[in-house]
Amino acid sequence: MATKITKLSDDTFMLTDKFIRVNEFLLIGSERALLLDTGYGSGLKEKVKKLTSLPVTVANTHLHPDHSNGNRLFDEIFVGEADLPSKGMPSNDLAKAVATYYFINSRIPDAIIEKVLQYGLIRTGGEKYSPLWKSIDLGGRVIRTLPCPGHTPGCTLFLDEKNKWVFAGDTINPAFWAFTNPALTLIDYARVWMRLQPELEGYGKIFISHHSKPLDAGYVGAFIKNLLGMTLKDGKPSFIKGGTPQQVHIYKRRDEKYGNMAVWAYPSQVRKV
Repeated sequence: MATKITKLSDDTFMLTDKFIRVNEFLLIGSERALLLDTGYGSGLKEKVKKLTSLPVTVANTHLHPDHSNGNRLFDEIFVGEADLPSKGMPSNDLAKAVATYYFINSRIPDAIIEKVLQYGLIRTGGEKYSPLWKSIDLGGRVIRTLPCPGHTPGCTLFLDEKNKWVFAGDTINPAFWAFTNPALTLIDYARVWMRLQPELEGYGKIFISHHSKPLDAGYVGAFIKNLLGMTLKDGKPSFIKGGTPQQVHIYKRRDEKYGNMAVWAYPSQVRKV
């Protein structure tokens, strides 16, 4: 799996795992560097070494396999406390349940399902996991963290105070997936972002994990409006047919400026009117 390097500035790089199109970000200060997410790790450590000779701190925006299965290449990983492996890995349970459903109820060859499952499970090794800090000084470049629970309990935003950039992982995007906790409603998640908005005042670009172009700051308000306005009639069943607590649906609404905005969710998470 090849990794593409995109230079965002003299001290910031986006590394894209082209197999699954997930972005990792390398933020470089004068004393150390910060690597946000590790993808599946193919060639990642070598790429990082070519970009910096400084000590590298590694953190996950959240603990999902496409963001963390390269963690094994490093000694210590920092992650939102609620996503620490010791707290349990509900996404692994979900992936196994979906795979079991398709093993039993479909004609998809077992080898294909096993291959998909291989990439769908969080796999930890000998690396140490530690809770994230509130801020870290890379040397003339301070990165703050803000918890943003929803996609996973430990999802975290990373705020680059120097450039006024936000690195948001999967917490916000044009196709947000809210599957982690069926009890968390889209309105609940909108409130999370409403609480975060004052902290994001003055920040511009929002870099996300599965799109090459960043969002602008105005997207947050549109995203909140979309979450608050979503109703059951906006949804259709997804291709995931079983193994989940409820049928996963894709709910869509259109924003005048940003176009279609979608949410993958359970019906219980969406208001009924």
